[in-house]
Amino acid sequence: MLNASVQATAANAPSLPMFGSYFPYWLISLFSAVMLTVVIRVILVTVGVDDFLRWRVVTYMSLALSLTFLISFLYFGR
Repeated sequence: MLNASVQATAANAPSLPMFGSYFPYWLISLFSAVMLTVVIRVILVTVGVDDFLRWRVVTYMSLALSLTFLISFLYFGR
């Protein structure tokens, strides 16, 4: 009986089975979004747009959060 309730809880959790255990999908989305934000920042610095941004921290945090939601929605469908 205890095993059935653990399986039901794990099935409803926002996670993916990876390497024999459940891993939260939002953490994968967040890590991917941060890596993409770093790449986008390097591109913006190279082009010279980064110099014109007033609130860089807010801009890049918003970009990372938006990319997290976008990756979560497009890749995982949640």
